[in-house]
Amino acid sequence: MGEKIPVQLKDVHDVNEFVNILSGFEGDFDLYCGRYCVDAKSILGIMTMDLRNQLFLTGNCEPSDRRNLVHALQARAFA
Repeated sequence: MGEKIPVQLKDVHDVNEFVNILSGFEGDFDLYCGRYCVDAKSILGIMTMDLRNQLFLTGNCEPSDRRNLVHALQARAFA
């Protein structure tokens, strides 16, 4: 997954659900907000970001996993 996927998280509940989704996938994922970057599988890391701003997800995973991940995020309106 070389491209950045835009992500919108509104509150702690969204962050928790987002991390639960990502935890089901192999690979390393990062979440960017401007120049800041945190581990996208870290609830605490994500909570240090300003959720009012646009976030972007990047990561390393198999193409089939990437499709499944994007589908799972879109199903919950995170992407």
